[in-house]
Amino acid sequence: MMSVLKLALPLLLACHGFAAAAEPSRISVQTLAAGKEVARIMLPIGQQHTVQVEANQVEQDNRGTAHARGNVRVTIRTGGAATTIVGEEIIIRRKVLDTRELAAIRALESMGAPGKRDAARDRKELARLKTIVASHGWPGTRFAGPELSQNAFTVLMRVPQKELEALLPALREAQAENDVPGSQLAQAEDRLRVAKGLPQRYGTQLASGKPVVIEDESGLDIRRKMMGLPPMPASSGQ
Repeated sequence: MMSVLKLALPLLLACHGFAAAAEPSRISVQTLAAGKEVARIMLPIGQQHTVQVEANQVEQDNRGTAHARGNVRVTIRTGGAATTIVGEEIIIRRKVLDTRELAAIRALESMGAPGKRDAARDRKELARLKTIVASHGWPGTRFAGPELSQNAFTVLMRVPQKELEALLPALREAQAENDVPGSQLAQAEDRLRVAKGLPQRYGTQLASGKPVVIEDESGLDIRRKMMGLPPMPASSGQ
């Protein structure tokens, strides 16, 4: 028999439950195949999401996890938009943010806010990013979602060479765990190498529309592919 469960996120309460005050939460929807994760999405923090889960079997615990198996169909509605995910096994997890995590998320949100961009703002955002990395590691997709993680990367690409070199190990670790796109690490690595006067490895840094000197050009497209980058256009060559 098909089970249907409606979840009001971030509450993660079944529709027959009683609503309580919403708590800021990190919510992920994880798709598995043969017991291994094949895809994961993070729902934007601070928004109200309604999720309907249809499956042969749905289990929900008191820690904020719903585990669906067999002919699973998950429909996520945020405002007027709807997204549907299908699979044989899907897990929806909710983790209530503690005070430090919530402060980190708010700081990452502010990094993407419009407004004047100047040296004072760059220094302030760098200080916030260093605090986040010291407490939580690099704020990748699992911690902050793709948009806020991109905000952190944008700040990283504006920092001085010394600060970039200090923060790069955290980004490398996140990329090794598939928590940030390889393209981000490629850009950061190239930027640091160019700043040091070394040939770049991935051809991401340009001058007058052309790549700065590249190390071992014969292997360039292989390295780019490994980092999720497309082949270097022929017209961009030196």
